[in-house]
Amino acid sequence: MKKNKSRTLMMFIMVIATVAFMISMDMIEVSQTYNRMEAFKKSYGDYHCEYVDISKEKLEKVENDNRVGYKDNVQNLGFLINKENGTRVELKSFNGENDNPMNFFDRKAQVLEGRKPKNNGEIVLDEESAKNLGVSGNPIGKTISFELRKEYTLPSGEKKLYSENKSFKVVGTVKRTYKEARTISSSSTGAEQKRGISYTYGDFEGKSIIPQEALTYDIILRFKGNELVASNKVDKLVNDYNLGRLTINANSNYLSELFSINDLKSVKEINQNNIVLIITVILLVFNMMNIIWSEYLREISMLRLIGARKRDIRFMVVYQSILLAVFGTIIGIVLGIGITKLGLIIFKDPLLNEIGISPNLHIDKDVIMKTANISIFAIVLATIIPVIRIGRVGCMEAISNSTKHKKREKQSKIGKFIQDKFGIFRYMGIRNLWTKKTRTLVSILTITLCGYLIMYTFSSIEEEVNDKIRTIYYKYDVETSIGIANDPETYKIPDEKIEKIRKMDGVKVVNPSYNATSTFVADKKNVEKAFIDYYGLEGDKKVECENHLRFYSNQGLKKYVEPYMLDGKTAEELETKTDGYINVAVYNSFYDMIKTSTQKKIFKDLKQGDIIDIGVKYHNGDKIEKKNVKVRVAAILEPDWMSYGDALMPYKFEVITSEDNMKELLGFKAYNNLTVDYESFENEKANRKVEEYITQNIPGSIALKVGFANIQNNSKKEVFRKSMINITLVLMIAAISIFCTVKSNLMERRKEIFTMRALGMSAKDMNSMNMFEAITYAVLSIVSGIALATYKLVKYVEWNNNAYTNFGIEHFMDFTFPYPQAIIFAVVTLATCIIAVKLANRDFKNKEISDGMRDIDS
Repeated sequence: MKKNKSRTLMMFIMVIATVAFMISMDMIEVSQTYNRMEAFKKSYGDYHCEYVDISKEKLEKVENDNRVGYKDNVQNLGFLINKENGTRVELKSFNGENDNPMNFFDRKAQVLEGRKPKNNGEIVLDEESAKNLGVSGNPIGKTISFELRKEYTLPSGEKKLYSENKSFKVVGTVKRTYKEARTISSSSTGAEQKRGISYTYGDFEGKSIIPQEALTYDIILRFKGNELVASNKVDKLVNDYNLGRLTINANSNYLSELFSINDLKSVKEINQNNIVLIITVILLVFNMMNIIWSEYLREISMLRLIGARKRDIRFMVVYQSILLAVFGTIIGIVLGIGITKLGLIIFKDPLLNEIGISPNLHIDKDVIMKTANISIFAIVLATIIPVIRIGRVGCMEAISNSTKHKKREKQSKIGKFIQDKFGIFRYMGIRNLWTKKTRTLVSILTITLCGYLIMYTFSSIEEEVNDKIRTIYYKYDVETSIGIANDPETYKIPDEKIEKIRKMDGVKVVNPSYNATSTFVADKKNVEKAFIDYYGLEGDKKVECENHLRFYSNQGLKKYVEPYMLDGKTAEELETKTDGYINVAVYNSFYDMIKTSTQKKIFKDLKQGDIIDIGVKYHNGDKIEKKNVKVRVAAILEPDWMSYGDALMPYKFEVITSEDNMKELLGFKAYNNLTVDYESFENEKANRKVEEYITQNIPGSIALKVGFANIQNNSKKEVFRKSMINITLVLMIAAISIFCTVKSNLMERRKEIFTMRALGMSAKDMNSMNMFEAITYAVLSIVSGIALATYKLVKYVEWNNNAYTNFGIEHFMDFTFPYPQAIIFAVVTLATCIIAVKLANRDFKNKEISDGMRDIDS
């Protein structure tokens, strides 16, 4: 190691740099994630999940589950409805069954100001509830009066609706201990609504507020054991007790950070680009040791001649490997931690400023062990072959010329062809590569991996995937819809506001529609079991489940729905009746995101012409009546309606018809959904005015395509930043590997080269040999790099096409060859190879022939 200072130093530098890069990238993310986790815990509480609207029997099963640690529950009493602005708030009891002595509000990072309600004429409001009910500020002491509505399911499976006006005196408020932490997605993609929750006394001691049969429960809980895997248990509990997908109300921001930490700690979860970097380090160490120890074959064989054992010889390589692994890893870790501290200052998370938390460096032993294990494993792997080779060196190497080939083969036909066509010196350039095939192949493989990184990471295919994903989830520039705080029965968008938006500068198309909720009623035997289990449907013979009921204008049906109708059905049919039945189009699929992540049918054998029952909420003046209506299935929608069509989430049974039928089905005609497309996506000034007006005047959930595009762009910048560091390190490793390989080959062939110099090889000829060697390196690397990247990109396209079949898409995308990235790779490779070979040949080119011959003799 001391005699080969430059090579040893290069190995140490690359091992240290790789370890520092890997640990700093992971440690920055881990520290930021821990900091965000603390922010969300302070803002939203440390509970893991809340299961809402479940029966008492299911509540008891959840409470007694051995995976559950802390638990607390309240009664679910329905919604208080503010008909003036179409908003609603959830009403709970203040206490629950078998109440946990720990405070319900502590787990949600909330505090109670005022007092608890003593009867069902008193109420406690949280901040969001007070805003939705129009009593913001200090509502304590005020009397409020709103409709209390609760939809519930009978043991038979039939759904019922309870509705009654109630008056309450506000006796307390619930406030956050810390201010709310807005997530990047919610602050960037639009205005997501938040739950408003209020509390009254509840159904205790005969003081009932809703019918006993309508009473259900909400339970918040924390799981036992390793908190980092809590998110994995949320769905499992739903499956085990058939709670139904819609009961889950997870502390999603908090759980998401826990899940991210768990991934970053896992050795299995290594970034694909980091894997390439690790492989190149393995190749570099292997190549360096192969070169270093091949120069000491005579000395090693002398040791064997005087009695050294194979294990003693092999331990020399092992000792060097241990020093490299230990010191390279330790220094790399220390340097990486320093870079992490700097990175946390430079890339400060704005979320922490909102909560008032300073970014802290979190030195995670699991991340350190993960990086150390990878580093040590890589060096051990790189050392195995040199250890085996050195152990096989025999005594005869001491008395033979190790630089001579065992058999001098005659020139091949290919070699003769190259010499005839390109000249003796260019032929020698190619022969220089072939002197030590293993070293050359390792060097080419290293730069091949660099090419793969450049082409795969910056391919336009990834941009195409992003565009298609954006098209699936954000079909319109702006969309307003019913949010979690809107009452589906009373929330409406006034016509004058729609017209105002339609006339604003930069607006191209405005499409209003109405999205309602209804239920479908069916014999249990006619519905797929997977759907019944997914939604936790109850009922012996019949099932009734909530579905989307949607009304489009006739032009909207033609534009948005007709392209997805099977068997050539047209939108005109939905504008008419058949045999007295309203004609509808249906989407008969749902997406199972708990068990299989695939699309599945709902009705087993639904076909065109079938008559189905739907339960609607009919508005008869001020009263809402639930009634069942028979409608005719005029068209069934294709599977890709879920992805490319105008489908709603969560994906459920959809019933779609003309807005001309709304009055008959619901008792009124209105709009509660609005989509807006701009004339130009780049006209930011006009577009921001439209978004500002919609946000201030429409109290619904608002989704912005530009916000999602910004998130994608930020993610792309982050990937670009990391990939550039990766590519730079891999390029450096490739250049070092080529430099050392070429220089080692020249040293072993120096007698031949200086003899030719003595016979008349000029500096120009020497340069010609060097250039042809460099170009040959480059060409081989470019071809293999493009081949590897193309293969991986084809596989990536194939993976996407297979993955999105679950979204009803038969063919998601096509392969496009990344020409710009291939050209960039070719230029970078050519420059790297020329520089490396030129530097390696510099000593030979500038050395006097007499000095070179003297070196050989000595």
